[in-house]
Amino acid sequence: WFTIKGGIRIVKHGSTKRLILCALFCALIAIGAQITIPVPYGAFTLQLLFVLLAGFLLPARDGFLTMLAYLLLGLVGAPVYAGFSGGLSSLVSPTFGFVLGMVAACPAVSWLFRRLRGRVRPFPAAVLSGLAGIAVTYLFGAVYGYFVMTLVLNQAVSPWFVVWTFCLMYLPFDAAKLLFAAVGSSALARRLPR
Repeated sequence: WFTIKGGIRIVKHGSTKRLILCALFCALIAIGAQITIPVPYGAFTLQLLFVLLAGFLLPARDGFLTMLAYLLLGLVGAPVYAGFSGGLSSLVSPTFGFVLGMVAACPAVSWLFRRLRGRVRPFPAAVLSGLAGIAVTYLFGAVYGYFVMTLVLNQAVSPWFVVWTFCLMYLPFDAAKLLFAAVGSSALARRLPR
């Protein structure tokens, strides 16, 4: 994004817009985390909606940097995670794996969407790449949740409990978010600065 010449940072053309978009999506993901419907061991939030939109609208590198900034903001104590939580104590939350999953999912969605878009129409490309992003998020969420519940919280949990609690329970709501993001991304892409 910048080069150093003679000790002076020179910002490359277009990087200001990219930084603004990364910051905007980071803020939207933090806001989406606060719109919650609590359930046992977690909450329904709008985080994934904005993660998917970021994946559809940002290049993979920018999507990763956006999610990395969100992750680090929360870990240093900014209340950006669900329920206005943050700090290192988040690491022992059963749902922290979803945050890690979204860090991996956003650039994966971006990369896959750009590969598929050349072969199929934008809507199916968005749906397929979004489903892959949801799967990545669920994988991280379920595995992390299982280990926190068994090793940290000392609870005996079955594989079915983990699949239901960290995946299937969220699937209808996340599918609706995916459809909304897939439809909305085309309209938003036309309005974003080039």
